[in-house]
Amino acid sequence: MQIALAGDHAGLEMRAHLAEVVGQLGHEPVLVGPLEGERVDFPVAAEAVCRELMAGRVQRGILLCGSGAGMTIAANRFPGVRAATAHDTYTAHQMVEHDAANVLTLGTRVIGPEPAAEIVTAYLNAEFQPVERYRRRLAQIIDIERKRTMNPLHDLTEAGQAVWLDYIRRDILDDGTLSNYIADNCVTGLTSNPSIFDKAISGSDLYDEAIGTGDAEETLFDLALDDLTRAADLLRTSWDVSGGTDGCVSLEVSPLLAADAATTIEQGTALFERAGRPNLMIKVPGTPESPEAIEELIFRGVNVNVTLIFNEVQYRRAAEAYLRGIERRLAAGLDAHVFSVASVFVSRWDTPTASLVGDDLANRLGIAVVTQCHRAYEEIFSGDRFNAIESKGGYRQKLLMASTSTKDPALPDTLYITGLVAKDSINTIPEPTLLAFADHGEVTGTLGPENWAEADTVVAGFEAAGVDVAALAEKLQSDGADAFVKAWRNLLQTIEDKAGNLQAT
Repeated sequence: MQIALAGDHAGLEMRAHLAEVVGQLGHEPVLVGPLEGERVDFPVAAEAVCRELMAGRVQRGILLCGSGAGMTIAANRFPGVRAATAHDTYTAHQMVEHDAANVLTLGTRVIGPEPAAEIVTAYLNAEFQPVERYRRRLAQIIDIERKRTMNPLHDLTEAGQAVWLDYIRRDILDDGTLSNYIADNCVTGLTSNPSIFDKAISGSDLYDEAIGTGDAEETLFDLALDDLTRAADLLRTSWDVSGGTDGCVSLEVSPLLAADAATTIEQGTALFERAGRPNLMIKVPGTPESPEAIEELIFRGVNVNVTLIFNEVQYRRAAEAYLRGIERRLAAGLDAHVFSVASVFVSRWDTPTASLVGDDLANRLGIAVVTQCHRAYEEIFSGDRFNAIESKGGYRQKLLMASTSTKDPALPDTLYITGLVAKDSINTIPEPTLLAFADHGEVTGTLGPENWAEADTVVAGFEAAGVDVAALAEKLQSDGADAFVKAWRNLLQTIEDKAGNLQAT
């Protein structure tokens, strides 16, 4: 772990000693805040550590002042920070194991260097224990923080749908934006894709200094993992609270491998292991060639986000592969604790079909086909086959609503959020749509049998108007895969060009 340390004028002298302790324990000490001074105000030091935590550059913090009290008060003003004072080893490990504390504050005028070293050792050796009562209490603490804003995104989570951000760029880590979204906008996960990274890297200079002259694809994965591991650390509390069914970030394998299951498996496994985060997911496109890769990755213990799903047929294919992977794990004597989501795309249905039907059906096909997938989800994950898996600790493969920003400016900007609220599901939302829903979104109900029947009527209406819905689903999936390939190649070219410019300079 990376551990940030800071102190006020009463704590700076002990900081160097504790930094050595941190290093001896196998962690990396990161000294931040004022380095010296007769008068160093504790809020300045507290902010320096908390900003590192909010940016995901460190995983825990240590703050030093005369009593520990001032640092605790200041640190707990920052989103996502849980700071506590400990002057004994019992409290130091208990506050992590039970309460997921991520900042230890010490009073250097209360204890000496050697007791402080023992306390730091107990603090850093402790891990949160995700037993039910600790998870429940931690969830209640997080809910208190969210209620400070009480915007409509809170209503969405209360309805049972997790809010994930469909966006990443390094500056939202560096400036604390993602931390604020987690605290104030109920964000509990994050997804990325080649198009998102293409815009992030080619559209900014944020990554230029980190681009070397090696293989472009390796460089890309290095850059992506740098961002996503930081985001995973920020979302780790959501992972722990959920028992391993939320709080994830997603990294896509190369889209060039869409028809190559064997290489997808090896690349996905390698990326998961490189990340070293239990809440990272590997994204695999839900193409006809994908079931082998999905099943094998699940069997290997790799969390999988099956992406680019457009209808019930494609969804059932992904769910079947997930179930086979878990069943193989159980047959091999392994646990069933591998998480997966199936990402069903919404908005891309409506752009090519809105003009083919009357106003009564226009812009309703996307919600209808995803609603049919929701019915299949409830059927699959309440049946005897899954019940046998669940009895051995297995999780549902959650349905994830993707591509939920409206493309037609004449439509409500929160259309695909309000229309697809479902219990025990996820909506991954682009940043502008997230902020729009926080401002004026509405939760009017959750999907159920009435919606399923209505969805069948809508799909039948499109079929009657001459739209081959099944064929369109295949085309949308193929087009989506092609778009990711194009973005990937553009991205690799951008990295090569930037590397070339660096060499020339």
